[in-house]
Amino acid sequence: MRLKCQYCQKNVSLPFKCPFCGKYFCADHRLPENHACTELWKVKIRPVPPIERDRTVDFGDVETQRPPPIEHQFPIKRERWTSKTEIYHLAVGAVIVMAVGLSMSGYGFSWLFRIIRNPSLMFGSSFIFMIVFLSHELAHKASAKHFGLWAEFRLSLLGAALTVLSILSPLIKIISPGAVMISGVADRKTVGKIAFAGPLTNIILATFLYLAALQIHTPLLSAIFSWGAALSIWMATFNLIPIGIFDGAKVLWWNKIVWLTSFLISAALSIVFILL
Repeated sequence: MRLKCQYCQKNVSLPFKCPFCGKYFCADHRLPENHACTELWKVKIRPVPPIERDRTVDFGDVETQRPPPIEHQFPIKRERWTSKTEIYHLAVGAVIVMAVGLSMSGYGFSWLFRIIRNPSLMFGSSFIFMIVFLSHELAHKASAKHFGLWAEFRLSLLGAALTVLSILSPLIKIISPGAVMISGVADRKTVGKIAFAGPLTNIILATFLYLAALQIHTPLLSAIFSWGAALSIWMATFNLIPIGIFDGAKVLWWNKIVWLTSFLISAALSIVFILL
């Protein structure tokens, strides 16, 4: 069986397993420092054992002390889960998405008057809309971090501009202020799982919100949760379309059965949540 080096993608008959990150590499990249090991922070300097420090080598009539082994300390710190830059981008993206959520309740600027008449419903619905969007993106991030990759949310200038412009559009709404940027070496299975994390989170969140709406007897909260369930399942179905840069293309590339099952479930739930 031949495996690919998870750093250079070279086919290797006998790959080396890194004792720190657990991934497989060729001979050239087997050392942690040669494949940018994400778990290199675990390396610690060990003291030279006395048996090595005091050992001597006898070369005939000359007895020479063996030099101690060279130890290296790599100045690599454990990567944090987030950063100030990501928090700033997430905050701006959340505000933009909430603004789009507010504008979905009317044509032109009529939604501004709806805010005055019923602020609780309007802001509650837009808040749920923001939660649905961020849950999708952060699911991608959490999955990528699980596989040892670097992942952070970043705003897109074009996407943010189109999202802001869609606030004024009565029909077309573009919700793409940014996305999770991922860096590192990943195979097809890893890419597919990271992509699948977003729609799967939306399906789970939609089911939870729908069941909560059925159990809550307060009309305001029930309406907000129902609206959130419909948006979440719609986002899952839309992102599972297997074309272009959508998550569905990566999931289909990884596993056709997983893609088909998840797409059918999300499409069926979309119909159920819209009709009921």
